[in-house]
Amino acid sequence: MALAWRKYRFRESKPGDAIACEDEFDCKELESLFQNYNLKLEQTSTLKALAVLIIMTATLALVELMSGPRLTISKGSHPVHCIIFVSLFIVTNVKYLQVTQLQQIVKLTLLFIFTFSFLCCPFSLGAYGLEPPTAPEQGMWQLMLVTFVAYSLLPVRTLLAIVFGLMVSVSHLIVTATSVTVKKQRLWRTV
Repeated sequence: MALAWRKYRFRESKPGDAIACEDEFDCKELESLFQNYNLKLEQTSTLKALAVLIIMTATLALVELMSGPRLTISKGSHPVHCIIFVSLFIVTNVKYLQVTQLQQIVKLTLLFIFTFSFLCCPFSLGAYGLEPPTAPEQGMWQLMLVTFVAYSLLPVRTLLAIVFGLMVSVSHLIVTATSVTVKKQRLWRTV
């Protein structure tokens, strides 16, 4: 999106054949302003993604904690993920953030939303032994929301977002196929 505003200089090798040879502004001050503007856009986008994740994990943590006294995987993981996303939000919300630091924060966010979506899968084992049978649809809306956040809110390359989306969906499918013991017809609805 931001590359559309850049000034390109072209040199001609043959008549009618233009080759791009530079994708920076000629003026270093203008290039620096552009880089700062682009960094602020990506920082704002990351903050929005983290805010969505904080609201989601905090809500799920409250619902899970109010649902009953039994300890499950999700009851332990939602508050931890909420704390992690809050700390990433605080670290991202600094005034003098550099590009490499923001890239590291985005990659950490991808890692933790992957673990969040993986722990929302329908596992049949809990902390105190076997849990009641789970539905294969469990965790689907979390998976879709996490994929949406990675594709639309986080400033990542398209290839990384595609690989992330495939990893999340394949891991959910594997866990669902191996853990769920309910009828097989209901299992294929999630596929």
